[in-house]
Amino acid sequence: MGKEYPFSEATLRGKLAAGTGLSVYCLTCRRRALDVAALAKRFGPDQPCFHWDLLKIIYCHECRAAGRDDRNLQFTNHAVTPEKRGRR
Repeated sequence: MGKEYPFSEATLRGKLAAGTGLSVYCLTCRRRALDVAALAKRFGPDQPCFHWDLLKIIYCHECRAAGRDDRNLQFTNHAVTPEKRGRR
């Protein structure tokens, strides 16, 4: 990540450039997963990555197959830690 200002992680491209992470947790079946690079490859790097945008395209496959609520998801942003910043 350079010294761009204002800093924005509004899209998957921005999250990849910043090196930050994103995880999703299913509140129904308690599964956790998500890979920003895989999402960018699947939906394109210009896909907005706010909660309300991702909720439209992501669902829990296991809950959907079982007939449960498949959009009961919690998204968590993961910041770059100081140790990881030094490795760039």
